[in-house]
Amino acid sequence: MAEAKWGAGSWVIGGHRDRFVDYHESPALETKLRRLAKDKRIKGVEVICPYENIDVPVIREVLKELDLKVMAVLASGINDFAFKTGGISRGNESVRLKATQQIVEAAETALALDCDMVNVWPGQDGYDYAFQSDYWVAWDSMRTSIREAATAYPNLKFALEYKPYEPRAASALPSVYSALLLCQDIGLDNVGITLDFGHALLANESPAQAAVMAAGYGRLMHVHLNDNHGRFDDDFLPATAHIIETLEFFWHLQRADYDGWLSLDMSPAREVPEDAVRWSLDALEVLYEKARTLDRAVLESAMEHGDSIAAWDHLLKQLMK
Repeated sequence: MAEAKWGAGSWVIGGHRDRFVDYHESPALETKLRRLAKDKRIKGVEVICPYENIDVPVIREVLKELDLKVMAVLASGINDFAFKTGGISRGNESVRLKATQQIVEAAETALALDCDMVNVWPGQDGYDYAFQSDYWVAWDSMRTSIREAATAYPNLKFALEYKPYEPRAASALPSVYSALLLCQDIGLDNVGITLDFGHALLANESPAQAAVMAAGYGRLMHVHLNDNHGRFDDDFLPATAHIIETLEFFWHLQRADYDGWLSLDMSPAREVPEDAVRWSLDALEVLYEKARTLDRAVLESAMEHGDSIAAWDHLLKQLMK
């Protein structure tokens, strides 16, 4: 059973805002890394390309000093006005190529930082109104862009982060099943899925079931940990709204022998970010270890017979220890 590898997105430290208030300024990337590294359990970081000022030689030195590894470079065109109605899903070829180039830039940044993964979140790809999107053109454009990037960089993993809505009313990649279909359509081994716990909740999915499906098809590449109440992508501290579901999520990850990163993707707008990191890791370590103590034979037998009482009898006994 793999040991947990904890990491965090650089954005955990700053840049938190809603429609009304800016809660934390976004400091320079070097400062974010230094603040994250105060908790020695953090071994990996995610950075955003192109919107963080990534001075590669400087950041490489900081990573070496702090003993941190870049686990993923997030390619996101969400802040580029050119993509306000979509990027890689646009039928307009010049816009699609510009969005694809951002993924390529993220890939080059990943290579320069000794990172083997590009996380692709097509945040602006979707629609808000009926008759606004040509659905098949959007799918085919998105498929083409990811295939082009993944073919050009066969030694990198490209992890697709799905989300059902927000910032668009509806996303072009809304569920684990759409992400799996896209992976199948692309047909390359280096294309997979980032399973974001909160995005699965918004999609009315069981995060554990979504992880099992992604892992079962050999496509689970990365995990984002956070929480919400199923209405908005709040990026709450993990396990604060769905503690049992987080336990189930870890149990199934362990059962699937997932050995990738477990990355904090949260927005502690009203908390001190360093305190939020410490508390989150404290809670997640407890749940991860608790998942190890659950008797696989007992739970698998309960699942085989659909016996919820037997499963929860075992859970309660273990949780009370």
